[in-house]
Amino acid sequence: MATDTTELDLLAWNTLTGGIDRDDRGFHDYRFEQQIDYLASLPGLDFLWIMEGTDWHLGDGRRFKDLADATGLAALPYMTSRVGDGRNHSVLYYRAEKARLVTSGELARGAFHHGAMRAVFEVDGVRLLLLGAHLAYSNGAARLGEAQFLADYGQQFDSWPEDGVLLMDANGPDRYDPEPEDWSAVPRNLWHRYRKMLPDGSFGGWDLDAPNLLIRSGWRDPQDEIPLRRKPTVGYWYANEPVPLHLDQALVTGRRIEVLDYRTLGAPQSFAPDIPAPDSPDSDLDLTGLSDHLPYLLRVRLHREPVGATG
Repeated sequence: MATDTTELDLLAWNTLTGGIDRDDRGFHDYRFEQQIDYLASLPGLDFLWIMEGTDWHLGDGRRFKDLADATGLAALPYMTSRVGDGRNHSVLYYRAEKARLVTSGELARGAFHHGAMRAVFEVDGVRLLLLGAHLAYSNGAARLGEAQFLADYGQQFDSWPEDGVLLMDANGPDRYDPEPEDWSAVPRNLWHRYRKMLPDGSFGGWDLDAPNLLIRSGWRDPQDEIPLRRKPTVGYWYANEPVPLHLDQALVTGRRIEVLDYRTLGAPQSFAPDIPAPDSPDSDLDLTGLSDHLPYLLRVRLHREPVGATG
């Protein structure tokens, strides 16, 4: 019997070269194995968007299978980045006993640097659109071009479900990230990734065109519906990039989606100490040694009937 509401936990993680590293002894899976153990420890995970599954296709795709076996989730066919050497993959996992797959496929193939997944699931009689993306790192203009394909789904579009979730490494700051007081904290040769290029050829502030487009197209920022500001997802890995930023972001849309929680996982209090750590079992957990991105969790309640205004 279908219930009036269903809670869903969705997680996204850029795993940094698939958790695989190389040293003088060759390749090893130390980070990958720890990432798997952590994901398997999370109770009730329903959807998982993995980015930078580098070389996971090797060995007959055993790493894709290892993650599925450890979490009990089913995997959709992986996507390979359009730009690069064919080793960088993204993949969407889902809990098949809770979410029935209706359709899935790559969104606007060839239009994204890394690719975007579009899938429809039925959860207790409600159809849910799930989009996974990994936007271009090179500059805001490239991200804006990719965001235009995602903006279509900010409200009811064609025959696709009205209610949707977008999980992504947006590769740019979110709308609440403060600009650095001293831009020298960001390497000068990387300014083009994050800053606006002004008509006179100089650099301006953050390039927020892509997230602004998505919000103005009907997508909602879960941060606006949660009182506690989540921790940044990057800024701890590279010595020359110490600026904490929320590059990894989720968006929701539709009248049946209620946001319950939105947090960055595995960020110790020492990372961005001015942002209070949430009161949760993983508050003291430190995942900063497993990737240059921290994972984030979005928890939503999916209602059978509309409960709010569309974006």
